[in-house]
This record gives sequence, structure tokens and C-alpha cells, in this order.
Amino acid sequence: MATREIFEQAVRLSPEERRFLAEIIWETVDADLPAQWDNDSTLVAEIESRYEAFKSGREPGLSHDEVFATAKALVG
Repeated sequence: MATREIFEQAVRLSPEERRFLAEIIWETVDADLPAQWDNDSTLVAEIESRYEAFKSGREPGLSHDEVFATAKALVG
């Protein structure tokens, strides 16, 4: 089943069912995160590094609209 079809079915679920689905999907994503991110200090260092790159202009970041447009493009 294509991702778009799954999404179209998921949005028809009740808010409680969508929340549950999101949580169990996130658990699978969380399980796939790099092992080094299990250590909070490593994760904090990564976040700080990315934030500094954004503040310095090395990484421009994305607007809300760009983030959602990218997500929609990945889905369908």
C-alpha cells in the first residue's frame, strides 16, 4: 500500500486513534535513531551544534511552510 493511501486512511480516524497511531509510529522511528543519541549529552551537543550553525548563517533553516511542503512531498 502506498504511503499516500495509508495517510488518506489515517486522517479518517478519530483524533484519539490518530494520536495513538502517531505514538506507535514514533516509537519505531525512535528505535531507529542513532545509538549515540541514547546519551542525552550527545543529543544536546548535536542540537547545540545545529542551532549555532543556524544562528551563524551556515544553515538557513526552513520556514513552517517549507517544512510541511517537504513532508507532503515525501508522503505522496
